[in-house]
Amino acid sequence: MSFAELVSLEQLIGYLEQHRQAAYTVLFLGAFFETLIPFSLAVLGELFFLSGALLAGMGVLDVWIVAAVLYAGGILGDNASYWIGRHYGPGLFDRLARWPGIGRLLHADNFRRGLTFFERHGALAVFSARLSGPLSWVMPALAGMFRLEYSTFLRFNTMGVITGIGQFLALGYFFGNHLETVFSWIEHFGTVLGAVICIGLSLVTWRYVALRRDN
Repeated sequence: MSFAELVSLEQLIGYLEQHRQAAYTVLFLGAFFETLIPFSLAVLGELFFLSGALLAGMGVLDVWIVAAVLYAGGILGDNASYWIGRHYGPGLFDRLARWPGIGRLLHADNFRRGLTFFERHGALAVFSARLSGPLSWVMPALAGMFRLEYSTFLRFNTMGVITGIGQFLALGYFFGNHLETVFSWIEHFGTVLGAVICIGLSLVTWRYVALRRDN
């Protein structure tokens, strides 16, 4: 099965469940390439984090091995991106923008946001990027470009990987371990929950419109 076919959480979970012997390797590679520039612009790491955690919660995979391979893949991928950025320098993103296929995935806005964030916050940006969506795609390479001291990068990045991936592990494991309970809640309280969400969205929208009108 190609990566292009593993585009949904449901498909990836099904594949890993049917190929348990290869599951840990697939999870490691997913976490690794999710952070390795330029693959980080196309690989959705969240699919691998959640699928591994859900299967661990369901008892299909070992939760400690899942956590170990995801953390190892994330840390190694970020470190590889750091050294790529350090070696190629600021011209890296200019080169990637000219690559067929990759260029259209390289958003200049994300690069500028990452650059500004890094310049303002330094080493802390390396940690925070793991909790900031698209910034995690480019931040390790930016750290290398600006020659942040490697020991500082390694320390802050490792903490960021543990925190960032850890939140997906905790969420996925909980739902995987309580699937019957979750489905029961949805069955009995789905209508009420939907109504609460709709009311909340309506209040937020009303507040936003009111603020725009006042300004």
